Amino acid sequence: MEPAKAVDDTGLTPNMYVANADVRQCTWYKTAFLGSVFAESLMDDSQFLWVDARRSTFAGLVMDGSRLVGCSMRDVVIEDCDLRGLIINGVKVGDLIAPSEGTR
Repeated sequence: MEPAKAVDDTGLTPNMYVANADVRQCTWYKTAFLGSVFAESLMDDSQFLWVDARRSTFAGLVMDGSRLVGCSMRDVVIEDCDLRGLIINGVKVGDLIAPSEGTR
């Protein structure tokens, strides 16, 4: 039986370009994506657990039907986003914001 590969033997390296990879139902544990770019990527039905995404930018991100639970959102800026139906701690915040104040 071949021994399991150690994390260092995966072939993943810093500054690597990955395209057309199919990593469905994979678990990324204690993985650093610092400064990484995810472009035109599908992450449907994925779970992000205890992830540090400080100072990250999400542009063109579709989060319809997603849940944020136990997250720190301090100093988060939301600009030019469709917030219809957005609920924060049981309050329908999206319904309170007028279309001229950030929702499309």
